Amino acid sequence: MNMIMYRELEDYIYGYCQKFQTADELKARQTLMYKSKTTSESMLTMMRTKGWISDEQAILDMIADGPHELKRRVVERIWREHKDVLPLNLCPKCNLITRTPLARQCRFCKHDWHSADVATK
Repeated sequence: MNMIMYRELEDYIYGYCQKFQTADELKARQTLMYKSKTTSESMLTMMRTKGWISDEQAILDMIADGPHELKRRVVERIWREHKDVLPLNLCPKCNLITRTPLARQCRFCKHDWHSADVATK
């Protein structure tokens, strides 16, 4: 697949292609999601106990540069290793990514292919 990476494609891969993320990438993502400056120490302790967040050095290193850098690195790796098998929902007209895997209208060119699904059933 010969595509150029763009923000919406990055968002789609990070949000909808999680099965291509490693266990550490998923753990880092979850740690960033649950851990905030306003989270109490008792809540953090409970989340560590349940395995929702991690204090492993490898995970902390992955999130040290913040959520945007983690996302960029994860998407870059997934794209490099799996771009030919990613389940991308691309517009049949302009070949750009849709908002979701089930979307049937392009956010860019506004092409709508809802009726194409009905015609083939």
